[in-house]
Amino acid sequence: MHKRTLKGRSHMTNRSDQERPAPARALQRFARHWVSIALAAISLVYGGAVTVLHDDSVSPIDEVVYLDYTYKLWDQGLVHKGETFGDEVAHLVACENVIPFGSLGQECGSDDVNLAAMPNAGYTTGEGYTPIYFWTVRIIGDPVHAITGLSEVTSWRLSGVVWLAGTILVLAALLRRAGVPQFAVFALGLLFIGSPYAWWTYTYISTDTSVVIFGASILLVTMEAVRGRWSAWWLVPLAVLAPLFKITNLVVFGLVLIYLVLDSLTRRIRKSADYPGAPRGVASVTRLWLPIGLAVVLAGAIQAAWLRIIPLLAVSDVVVDQGITTPLTAGEVVRLALSGITGAITHNPAVGRTDSMLPELIFVPLSWLAIAGVIGAVMSMQWNSRRGPLVWGTAVATIAALPALGCLMWFLTGVYFPLPGRYAAGLVPAILLVTGFMLRSRVATIGVVAYSALLLTFGVTLAIHIGASY
Repeated sequence: MHKRTLKGRSHMTNRSDQERPAPARALQRFARHWVSIALAAISLVYGGAVTVLHDDSVSPIDEVVYLDYTYKLWDQGLVHKGETFGDEVAHLVACENVIPFGSLGQECGSDDVNLAAMPNAGYTTGEGYTPIYFWTVRIIGDPVHAITGLSEVTSWRLSGVVWLAGTILVLAALLRRAGVPQFAVFALGLLFIGSPYAWWTYTYISTDTSVVIFGASILLVTMEAVRGRWSAWWLVPLAVLAPLFKITNLVVFGLVLIYLVLDSLTRRIRKSADYPGAPRGVASVTRLWLPIGLAVVLAGAIQAAWLRIIPLLAVSDVVVDQGITTPLTAGEVVRLALSGITGAITHNPAVGRTDSMLPELIFVPLSWLAIAGVIGAVMSMQWNSRRGPLVWGTAVATIAALPALGCLMWFLTGVYFPLPGRYAAGLVPAILLVTGFMLRSRVATIGVVAYSALLLTFGVTLAIHIGASY
């Protein structure tokens, strides 16, 4: 009788929800997703403002290479190994300067390109990238240029703002589905938007724009597949796309594998002990490992195939020596291991373009917040089958990811250069997620929001300073 009553009440509740007026239902959906909507709006306004404030001065972090690729995209499809920079990017460098190196010996208005003064003696290093990311730059940026009249460079950079908004939507979905409270989701999303990584990555042309959204998407699908809510087969198309955008997108697959191993061991132990209350609806190992194993193999195979294709498309035998190759020593491996937690989200080379120590001091709390989130979760959270594998998997991945990527790069290419912390950006969603598990106090969450507002204010101020200086 009691069950029938409950069932009847549930039926009546569902029916009453369906009978609500359309505006009421729309308002209810808005209430559930207000965080995502608000964060997307903030990312568009903030990212757009910072991008426009840059003017057309060129970023020193490979943007000459990316702009050259973007200029050439529709005419030749991609750039080739042994190819020199084009006239368009040389003219841009001459008239707008590269931060902080000036015109690199180019003369504004001249038709002559001083290739010897350009980076890498005038030879591009963009052949390592497929054209797929640059398609998004032109597909988004060209209409912006035509409609607004903004310069091509600024319009192309605004494609990064669209990537930021998409990234924040997936990131918010990941945190919400993992059980992080709404206000904490807002705080952590705002923290990411105001982070040094976002300031640099999404306001210049950068192939790193795809890394965090793939990291969040792959982790979200895996997490939901483990819980039996989604099919793990969705990882296969993501695995195909990820390496086509950038090799560092493969980092998150290491986290996924560690997470699955720990989850499988946990469920096996619980089953062998016949522990009561075991979670229901959890996807079987077979339905998880087959698609995920295929996804990992495909991702690695696609990247390996592209590395084999690059020499076949070469237009000359020139080998570019960037002068940054070093041996992969034990000391370097330790450095990489220590950079995994904070190295990505605090990455912003612009802080070195000012004489003040203020930028570095402002970013210090962000580093400690990430460390406290990951290490604190490992040390203080009680193990459970839902969160334990994810927390420990994140901790292990942040230590192992960059050393593994360095070893992989040396194995595939035969050379190594010191990897920047931003190469671990695929783990940023997981780091923010476990930090969200630790944000249990409303006071602490308000503190994160206040600090994020400070970062956003500083980001706009820094853009004004850089724009005025160069």
